[in-house]
Amino acid sequence: MKKHYTLILSAFIFIIASGITAQTVVTIPASTDPTMPTDIFPFIMGDTTATGDRNDANTIYKLENGQVYITTGRIVNKPEWDLHIEAVDLTDTANKPIISRIPNASGEYPDIMRPEGNVTLRNIWFVVGEKGPLEQHDWGKIRYMGDDTRVIADHCIFEKDRGGFFQLRGNNIKLYISNCVLRNGGNRRILQGNGRAVDARNTSLDTLIMTNTIVYNLQDRFFRSQGATEPHNYIEIDNCTSFNNAGRHGFIQLGRVNTAKITDNLFIDPIMLGSSPIFTDEQTQPDNDLHKVITLDTLYDATSLEISNNNVFWNQEVMDYWASNDTVSAPGLLSDLVMESLGAAAPDAFFSEPLELNSVPGTIIEYVSDLYANPAAEDMFDFIVEDVALAGTAFDSGNLFDFSTFDPCYGTDTESADASTDNGPIGAFASCASLTNVFDVEINEALALNVFPNPMSTDLSFAFTLQDASDVSVYITDMNGRTMSQPLSNKLGAGEYNYSFDISNQFSTGMYLLTLKTEQGIMTQKIIIQ
Repeated sequence: MKKHYTLILSAFIFIIASGITAQTVVTIPASTDPTMPTDIFPFIMGDTTATGDRNDANTIYKLENGQVYITTGRIVNKPEWDLHIEAVDLTDTANKPIISRIPNASGEYPDIMRPEGNVTLRNIWFVVGEKGPLEQHDWGKIRYMGDDTRVIADHCIFEKDRGGFFQLRGNNIKLYISNCVLRNGGNRRILQGNGRAVDARNTSLDTLIMTNTIVYNLQDRFFRSQGATEPHNYIEIDNCTSFNNAGRHGFIQLGRVNTAKITDNLFIDPIMLGSSPIFTDEQTQPDNDLHKVITLDTLYDATSLEISNNNVFWNQEVMDYWASNDTVSAPGLLSDLVMESLGAAAPDAFFSEPLELNSVPGTIIEYVSDLYANPAAEDMFDFIVEDVALAGTAFDSGNLFDFSTFDPCYGTDTESADASTDNGPIGAFASCASLTNVFDVEINEALALNVFPNPMSTDLSFAFTLQDASDVSVYITDMNGRTMSQPLSNKLGAGEYNYSFDISNQFSTGMYLLTLKTEQGIMTQKIIIQ
């Protein structure tokens, strides 16, 4: 993937305000023995007493970039202390630390973590459920268990879990996912319903905000909401890219929700199984078992949906397969209740412009055709894609890709390049140099703009550095470009600056842009107000 302008329009840069609470930073050294990676379990849980209390409740654990780590036990925090794991170098997103597993003394593969308190994960690569060459991956090795907790994942990779990458098992969780990659989810070589990006099963979310995230090669859904009796409070899926999803039970299943915003996304082949309910035996769809891309189970009087400017299409070889199989046809895009909620705005929910991404893994239509040919088979095409470095090894399933060339970007001579609600590109484009240039924004990283906390509700603080005296303005716009506030406009000398102001009762919940404009350049960050 091209990595340019990592600060501009990055969905969230999560900075802990300095000076509020003293933090301990523990760098966990990588092993010098490549056959035995460092075990992070004793470092993290060693700071916890037998009763679950912490010796230090405010520790950041840093892992060395490009190194492999394991955990031989389940990492669990409590509501009284945050679990915070990040790379030593947050800017080196091409060389993330890797967290994986090996069998413990009894031969079992341990869970990675089941946090009960807040979690922050930054620039980490999680190989969640790997169990060896061509074996079915484990299920649910990371689960978020705490009610009323906050989970942040930024610039992370999650792969190889048979269940959901974000399995939410607590109520009222606030989940913020930005700049991440979620891939290779589900049961390989067989028909199953597992393999989800975000899974809210029997739980109600306070907040889900997912932006600039890439999701691909899943067997099931992008988002599953099932079983909760109370509606989710707020769901936002914005500027994400998804492709190669079999869609065993659909794609985005909102279930019950008060407010949802699904905007500016690129969804390629979101349900490759098509509309047929023939293999839907675990859960049903709300419209008589017919697959739809975005579904709603319950429409409340207060339900508010904004669904717009999403590019949704299927590749030609997928449509050709459907044409050859009379049990399958293209699924609808919006379920009946979604259509009813949107009313006259429903035609604005999506458009269809076939795009060719620069360099991504090939289609998994062979898996779909194998499934329809013999749903009882256990040797279907393996939709789990591996790196070409594993060619000829026991991990080589015949579905290989050179991940050093991964580039889910597209050309600027397309409708999608300037079709979003804020006149920018569709999909997860923040690391696409050609697409970010659409904004024609001067980048000067010396400004060191930091916004915190992010997300926020009552107070907003921002810090920046000036190398020389300059006219300075800071303004906040909504995603349609309307200026909502200008907290700073002044002539300032060289130096470091830190400002705070009260935003309570000034903004509705959602995403905004905070822009710092100086004579040295311009820098912008997305902010979340909840």
